[in-house]
Amino acid sequence: MPPRSRKNAVTQFNVMVVGFSGVGKTCFVRTLLETLSLEEKTEDTPSKKRRDSFMSENSNIVVHEEQLQGPIEKTLTPYTISREIEVDKERLVLTIIDTPGFHQEYLVDKQLHDITKYIEHQFDLTLAEESKVKRNPKAVDTQVHCCLYFIDPKKSALDEFDIRILKKLSNRVNVIPIIGKADHLTLAQRNRLKPSIIKDIYTNYKIPIYGMPDEEEEDDEEEEGEEKKEKTKEPQSLDVFLSQFDYENEDVDTQSVLDYLGIIPFTFIAYEDDPETGKPIELNDNIKLGRDFGWGSIDCLGEKYSDFIKLKNALLSGHRRYLQLDTVERYYEQYRTERLMYKRATKIGLPIP
Repeated sequence: MPPRSRKNAVTQFNVMVVGFSGVGKTCFVRTLLETLSLEEKTEDTPSKKRRDSFMSENSNIVVHEEQLQGPIEKTLTPYTISREIEVDKERLVLTIIDTPGFHQEYLVDKQLHDITKYIEHQFDLTLAEESKVKRNPKAVDTQVHCCLYFIDPKKSALDEFDIRILKKLSNRVNVIPIIGKADHLTLAQRNRLKPSIIKDIYTNYKIPIYGMPDEEEEDDEEEEGEEKKEKTKEPQSLDVFLSQFDYENEDVDTQSVLDYLGIIPFTFIAYEDDPETGKPIELNDNIKLGRDFGWGSIDCLGEKYSDFIKLKNALLSGHRRYLQLDTVERYYEQYRTERLMYKRATKIGLPIP
């Protein structure tokens, strides 16, 4: 039998959206799908929708695929929606997993546990498939390649719950921070909030979200005690790290990472929807997805107001392969090792930590 042609190969890319209630997660899903629809009309390339099974047996999350129709409402039940598109001449099935927002402080840990268990269950599916003597050539990759964490624009910095959630998620999946509903911010507020969030992530709490540089290990034997204390007192900022690079002389991959680190957290503004249909309101021909404030309109896809287009390009084109590779080589392998060590420990009767 001749080998299957790569011509018909389809790549899976799975993105989860997470955050507290009311920060724009579902609006982001709608906006992303609307932009894809606009591109299809422009390029005249029909899109196919796929029905894939996303279900966790080890948690309370049960995900049902739904069609996003009608007015935008609060997400009460997790769901997935898939769209087959073409990116860089490659067929791609984009699956978005929308989750209910965190709410009520005492429930945050339980909700976070369910989300984490869902991510781990996708690893379990891969592990089970790899353990088969004869693997299914049509097996679908359901691993979560990226988690978009939406941050409330009313905050001046990350709070204890944001930090707890980001640390937990970053141990299992690539996390990218998003400031939702950025139209609530003035330019000055946005310019203060972005560095504040990055300082918390990189400098204060060292949360290993996607793209964050790893700390270089110091040679303890060559370091004097006083010098080590000096370095401990003054942790390096991300700006200082980025200043070490000569952007113009770096390779394309490095420039892509530097561009990404210079933008995060991304800002996002959702389009204004018709309260009855959920469809974008009609503005002038130059604004396909926007908001009308009476005193003027803004283009939600315009880089002057939002980082949405940069985020979309990073997800689907510039960083997609990195995210997929990182998921397999870092997160899946880490989880796989943990599971194998657990099985070995229980088999020989060692105490489980």
